[in-house]
Formats: sequence, C-alpha cells, structure tokens
Amino acid sequence: MKKDANDHASTSATALRAAGDNVLADDVQGLEQTADAVDAKLGSSTVALVERLIFGPSPKWEELTQGGRTAAALATERHPVVAAALEVLDRGEAFDESGKLSDRLRDALIPHKAHAFTVPEQFGGAGKSYAELGVVLEQLSANGLGALAVELSGQLTIGAGSLLGYGSEEQRAKFLPALAQGRLMGFALTEVGVGVNAKKIQAYVEPCSTGGWTLHATGPRNKLWITSARHGGILGLVARIGKEGKELGLFVIEVPEQDAEDGSFWLKPSGVDAFHQNYNSRIHFDGFHIPEANKIPADGVEVLFYCLRLGRCMLAAMASGYQRMLAKDSLDFARARSSLGGIVSRHELPRWAMLEMSGNALQSYALSHLSLAQDTAGVNLAGLRDLTKSAAAATSVASMIHAEHVMGGRAFTQTHRVNQSRANLHLFGIVEGEDNMIRMGMVRDLTANFSKIYLSDLLGIMAAKQQAGAPLRLTASSVWREPGRVLSLASAMLRSPAFWKLKVWGVRNLFSDACAWFSKPPVSGESGQLIQYATRRLRLVKWRYLGLTLLYQLELTRAQKPLVELGEEIEHLVSMIAVLAHVSPDNPTDQALAVFQAKQLKLRYKKLRCGAGDVASQRAIVDTLGEQMHAGEADWLSDIRSVELPISWQEPK
Repeated sequence: MKKDANDHASTSATALRAAGDNVLADDVQGLEQTADAVDAKLGSSTVALVERLIFGPSPKWEELTQGGRTAAALATERHPVVAAALEVLDRGEAFDESGKLSDRLRDALIPHKAHAFTVPEQFGGAGKSYAELGVVLEQLSANGLGALAVELSGQLTIGAGSLLGYGSEEQRAKFLPALAQGRLMGFALTEVGVGVNAKKIQAYVEPCSTGGWTLHATGPRNKLWITSARHGGILGLVARIGKEGKELGLFVIEVPEQDAEDGSFWLKPSGVDAFHQNYNSRIHFDGFHIPEANKIPADGVEVLFYCLRLGRCMLAAMASGYQRMLAKDSLDFARARSSLGGIVSRHELPRWAMLEMSGNALQSYALSHLSLAQDTAGVNLAGLRDLTKSAAAATSVASMIHAEHVMGGRAFTQTHRVNQSRANLHLFGIVEGEDNMIRMGMVRDLTANFSKIYLSDLLGIMAAKQQAGAPLRLTASSVWREPGRVLSLASAMLRSPAFWKLKVWGVRNLFSDACAWFSKPPVSGESGQLIQYATRRLRLVKWRYLGLTLLYQLELTRAQKPLVELGEEIEHLVSMIAVLAHVSPDNPTDQALAVFQAKQLKLRYKKLRCGAGDVASQRAIVDTLGEQMHAGEADWLSDIRSVELPISWQEPK
C-alpha cells in the first residue's frame, strides 16, 4: 500500500486553519507536500515498518533481523578505509596545525576512494553500499576520528547524494569524479536570518543577461554552518528563484580558491565550536555568477529531504561509534584508577554507567542498520528514519554524561578525545532535524493514513461548525456553555458515514489486537518476553492517538508536548525491538547487552507513561508564562542585562 501525494497535508493543514493558525498550516502543508514528493521519487511500495507495528499487519521477524545480519557480514574485520586513516592518526598527521582534518589524511584515503565511497564506479567512485558506509563511519568514530566520519557522511549523503538523486548525467560526470580525489562537497541551506527553516530561505538568484544566474546571499542571507565548505571545494546551494519568488532552486557551485578582492564573495569560519575539526563556514555572495548548466533540475528542499533519510542513518552509525569510544575510555580509566573502596571498575555505579554507554551504542547501531536494510528493500522509512536519528542523538548526550561521571574532571581535558567529542554529540540533537520537531513529524507521518481514512471527515465537520473567535470542542464544559452548538455538531457527526466507519474500525481492531496479545514471541526466553512487551504496546499507540484526538480535537495539531511524548514512547518501543533483533542468538555476550538495553528502554517508556497525566495542567502554565516571555514581561529574568546574539545579522569584520 502506497501513500497518495498530499494525503496528510490536507488533514493537518485543515485542522490548523480551523484552529486559526494559517501561518503554521501553510508551513506544515508545504513541508509535507515536499516529503510526499520524495516518497513518490523513491517509489517505496511497502507501508512503513513502524506504521505496520502500530496498525498492523505486523512485520515478519526475518524483516526485523535483516539489518543486523547485513551489518555482521560487513564488519568481520577492520575496514581498509579505517585502517588507512588510523595509520595516519598514529603518525600524528591526521590533523593540521589549526586542529582540522589534514589534507595528508585525505591524500591517504584517495586510493580507497573514501570521499566517493558510495558513488558508482562509472563516475569514478568506489561503488559501495550505504550499509558498508555505516560500518566505516562507526569504526572511525569509535577510534577517535569522528570528525572524518562527519566529513564523509555529509559528503556522501547530502553532497554526492543530491547529484546522484537529482543531478543530470552531465552534472554527475563533471562533479562526481572530483570527489574520488578528496575534493570536498557541502550543502548550503541554512542562513543567518532564517536558520534551518527551509521554506523561508532568503538567498536568491536572478537570470543573468549573458546567460546563467546571479546569486545574492548577503548579510542575513549569508549561508551559515555549512560543513565541508572550503575554498576550492564544491557546494550544492539552495536559493530562491527571484528575490520574491516562491520556487527554490538547487545550484552546484565551484567555490573560488580565495575571497574576491571586490567583496563579491568571501568564505570565513562560522565560529561554531561543534565540528571544529571540520571546515564549517559562513559564506557571502553578492552578484556571484552561476552557469546555467549548474542548476539541478529539482526543488532544493525536496533534494534536502531526499538526502536526509540517509543522513539520519549515518548520524546514528556515528553516534554508535562515539558512544563505544566513550565506554572504552571510561573503562580504561575505571580499571586504572583507585577510589574509595578500591579500583573504580569494581563498583556498581560506574559499571552501570559503562553498560549504559555500551547499550546506547548498540541501540544506535541497530536502528541505523535496520533503517538502511529497509531503505534497500524499498520500504517507506516514515517514522523509522526519524526515531533512528532522535534516539541516537538523545542517547549520545546521555552517554557523554555517563562518561563524565565515571571519569570526573579528566573527561574535560582539552586534548582528550572525550572532551573533543562533547560539542559534536550535543549538536546531534539539532542537525539533521531538531529532535522534538522530528518526533512530532514522525507521529503525523505514522498516523497520516489513519487520519485521512477515519478522522479527516469528522474533523472537517467540526471545522465547518467553528465560528470566528469562538472555537468549539466537544467537552462537558462546552455542553454547559453552548448546548445548541454542541447539539448541532454532535448531530452532524452522528449522521456522518465517517462516524460509523470509525466505529467499525474500532471493533475490528479491538478483536485483532486481542488476538495479537496472545500470539507467541518470535524467539524464546527473556528476549522474547521483551519483544512481546514492546509489540503489544506499539499496537496500543493507535488507541493513544485516537484518545488524544478526542481530547484535543482540532487543537491536537498545536498540542506539541503530548505529540512529542507519544513520539518518545514509539521511539523507546521500536528501539527495544530493533536492539533485540540486531544481535546474533549465537553470541551470549551480545544477547546479554541487548537484554540490558531493552530493559533500560522499557523503564524509560514506563516513566514516560507515568507522567503523561500531568501534561494538560503543565501546558496551561506554559501557555500563561510563555505569553509573558513572548511579550518581554518575564519578571524572573528582567534584572539580567541583554547581550548581542551569538550570530549577528551583519557581516563579520
């Protein structure tokens, strides 16, 4: 079963407009239409795995274990790319005098075509799979070369990926072979003025009288936080077609070797502490010429969405390696350091912390390779691509804190790799999509078909009954306040075929869920019990979502905290299944670690559920105090002097 274009855009946008939020409705609909266009291009013919876990039919066990089997087959020994990189690291030549990745390191990787690892051989690349790339990135991150993993990930997913997915044959033939020689390619989307709000991009191009385009990205339109952007490199740059145009284009730019003397182009460090071992830049264009042949025939934001699905998988692979590194360094410290009562590694709390780091690493790796296996099989990644990223980002921060507790002040030694990884791991929650935003998007994606078929008509009836300035919800208090309007709305709903269709759905799913509750787990023992726990509760998610719809009705699209918490519940439960399906039953050590992590996830899920009842009252407080903050009337902050924002809208001196 395949989603039709615009299915869930209309449901979400209609509810938002009925609730009076037209600006958000336009933004949501635009982004969802872009996501639908990507799904159509990918041609994913199978319903998303997470959607099937919630709404049925349940996926086969063989499908859930495919990622683990593929990863195990690829990771039998240290990869040649990793071996070559570590040899340079051991010689002390992996970083230059400024602390950034060195060209000596890149030169050592040219024979292995690392910077064109997933580029087809016909374009000069190594022609390897993204699953193999995930293995390489994990091994690099685990061994102190997380910066190189970041560079390769961006280069191959959002850089080369944009050309492979949407570029013309001429563009691929021209630019892709250069990547095999270590030439860097970045993706210039974010800007000083609008950040990562893709639909609000302000950089623009105008047709040039001599052919091609003239690019303007000045002041707040400067491209900012552009990883792997350097003089002499290549950029995929998103810009508006015309200063006030609605269409967003994507252009391939060959970055000049030096800044222009007339100020029409310059490239400077962005000043961001994260990714400080990588090139990370702010770029200014004023009347910069782009040849006509360098315009990629696609919408720039669509290309971004297309590439992000793989970018999120690679982020999780890197997060896994980083977390294994934290666990290893913490263990080395704990085995060598004495404290009250003896060697640190003999105490329960540091042992628990090191196992949490290791379990978090296993979870990130399992989700990464499950997602990659699904993508290879042509399965829609809705939900899975999102929770893969958000789970990896969240556990990375948690693992960093665990490492700091085990190692104490030594975790902050400036030259140590634990300290150098801190800013990167904290930034993982923002790059590739801010975690809470993508959790809300995940819930929308996973419930889109259900909402369209069973809820959209009922919400449409409710929207039609709304009056300006007098929103109506079917609640006990509204019956008392406005009995006439409530009776009219209830009568219209009861007469609608949609109401009875939803009722039939409810009866049918109550029966199917009851049958599924007594089904046998796919494996025996404690692993099977944990898998059964997670699968049963994932089937309850649809009832939770229906309950939230009945509670919030048209306001659900703006009830962000409940949607985020529902997304977190899904994230924990799917992660339980992924981690247990990933490890081989023939390896008792891996099995024990997987069970440990699954139990930790179960505890996180249960804690989240216990606090759900307090959300409504807390939202009321947030609404009241939030309005005060928005109006500049936050008394508890009024005695603090303001300073200039970290990124000014003015060009740097």
